[in-house]
Amino acid sequence: MRYSQSTELAIDSLFYMAANSQLADFSVDDVAAAQHVSASYLAKIFQQLVKAGLLRSHRGSKGGYALGRAPSLISLRDVAVVFEGASPMYECNPTAKMCMLGPKCLITATFSEAERKMQEVLSKVTLQDIVNHAAGEAKWTASQVAQVGASAEKNEKIENSEVQKVGHVLS
Repeated sequence: MRYSQSTELAIDSLFYMAANSQLADFSVDDVAAAQHVSASYLAKIFQQLVKAGLLRSHRGSKGGYALGRAPSLISLRDVAVVFEGASPMYECNPTAKMCMLGPKCLITATFSEAERKMQEVLSKVTLQDIVNHAAGEAKWTASQVAQVGASAEKNEKIENSEVQKVGHVLS
């Protein structure tokens, strides 16, 4: 799965703004120039970020954009949901397939669990974490990232036993 260019550009823009917190407001043109992207495309992204509350806009001669929340309160998941949506990535149509498994379906359960884990990891990393890491004050060290992976792996083992139970029910 690949996230859209809009999600990537939104994350990069918010990171740029969080990393340059000494500035009160940012113009679309300045942020676009810093990232070597189209200002008109970035303006559309900023509009969506304002609607989601991740940015605030100010009109007038001193207008521009500012983060809508503290960088420590904006997770990568918050940004991804704006552009990718919150609906499941995999949806089964059991009626069309004439499938009777419903909630016992291993395919649906597997995709749902993978998506849940991905959302969990994205929720744990904030703009402030990224700024700190980029500044060399790595709050998220390699060992901490490994701990998140190990925790997910531990949960996976527990949940795999649950999936095996469902598999036995299906047999």
